Amino acid sequence: MKIGFYIQWSKGSLNSRGNVLGDELFAESMCKTLLQFQGIESCELFAPNYLPKHKLDVMIYLNDVKPNNRWAAKHLLYLQNAYGEGSDKALARFQQIGYDGYIFVSNKLCNMQKQKGCPAIFLPFGVDVNMFQPHKKSLRYDYDVSYIGNDIKGEKRTLLYLYPAVDYNFGLYGNWMPSLRQKLLFKRLPYQKKFASISKGKILQNEIPLLYSSAKINLNCTAQDCVDWDVITLRTYEVLACKGFLITDIVPVAERELKDCVIFTNGGDDLKEKIEYYLARPEERERIAHNGYHYVIENATITARMKTLNAFLRKIL
Repeated sequence: MKIGFYIQWSKGSLNSRGNVLGDELFAESMCKTLLQFQGIESCELFAPNYLPKHKLDVMIYLNDVKPNNRWAAKHLLYLQNAYGEGSDKALARFQQIGYDGYIFVSNKLCNMQKQKGCPAIFLPFGVDVNMFQPHKKSLRYDYDVSYIGNDIKGEKRTLLYLYPAVDYNFGLYGNWMPSLRQKLLFKRLPYQKKFASISKGKILQNEIPLLYSSAKINLNCTAQDCVDWDVITLRTYEVLACKGFLITDIVPVAERELKDCVIFTNGGDDLKEKIEYYLARPEERERIAHNGYHYVIENATITARMKTLNAFLRKIL
């Protein structure tokens, strides 16, 4: 079987000065894992700057790109991004494009699609445990609280679930500096100015597991669309795979699946109280992080997810 994944942006974000493209990193992990399975002849990530030279059996699009029949015999959409308009509305648009099937990180969306009789599979995020694994704690990343990201979650969620960390030794990484266009067109909000002043910029990809293992508390802030459609983010699994201690906002499926593995917060003052509480209780942090690590190893590895995908592809091709 010849498999391709396709992203709508150019490959190469890992070595660029800008943000690392999550779609690229996740797709490369899927390709690497699928190539270990018997019967997979080839599996590559394609992009506008790296197009297929030979026709594939299936192309899996990680963004809503119109299928190209010259590239593959079958075309699947992997709906794994968050959409400001809502994933249900985005899906309604994508259904007009002409995919042969769908892959979802939301079971709610998957069930909606199955009712229409179209091939669909629920495939939650999976973490590459060869990349994300526990490390010996480093003094370089011995923060009270850490977060990696950029200003895409919106003012409300950022103020609730991230901004309270500024009162602590906060290891904030990512691109929080506004572009020239943003400076000219938009008035910067106080939290944006503060985060731009304290952000340490881009962190090397191979240093991220070290940060997650070393920081006393890691934060997760989920996009509202993922909350609405019950999605556990990839960041959640990556932190836990490093035996990192995580405080996250509330997503119903995470509350069910990750009980005793992470700490949930309503944000704001509640987040401050929980940061204070767990900073003072290292043994309790270690116990919860240990639970999270074993959950990921047993349930949420990229290998386990790709076994599911491989079986689905063989069924529909």
